[in-house]
Amino acid sequence: MGEGSSITDIVDPMSQGYRVASRDVVSESFDGDVVVVDLATGRYFSLSRSAGALWDMFGAGASPASIGAAAGSDPAPIAAFAETLCGHGLLVRQPQGSGAAPDLSAIARFAAAGDAPEVAVFDDLAELFTADPIHDVEEPAGWPVVKQG
Repeated sequence: MGEGSSITDIVDPMSQGYRVASRDVVSESFDGDVVVVDLATGRYFSLSRSAGALWDMFGAGASPASIGAAAGSDPAPIAAFAETLCGHGLLVRQPQGSGAAPDLSAIARFAAAGDAPEVAVFDDLAELFTADPIHDVEEPAGWPVVKQG
């Protein structure tokens, strides 16, 4: 170990839990398709079916190791996907060993999905998501015409 590091600095990404990064990150499921919106940036994310099940479990604090064990899957791709979501600012890491047990219905959805966990990122509506409809509109035109400048 390098100078200034300790055994507590070594984190096993498989056993740490995750949580939704902030109250600005919201999600909704539409017939099994999960859409996540970051209201602070205006970006929205479409999750594949397996990714939607993982999102639900990560939001409840499950770790990749606990999900992998319950689903009979390799936890490495699950951890990699969690880190992808962290990179987008949607999830943050919890302390090691804080992972909750995964929800069995989400495990069943994950196992039945039959696809790889993927996320598609969109920012085409960012201006509308981040606009303040009370203060940032042209008065005569009204909403959704955003003031320019």
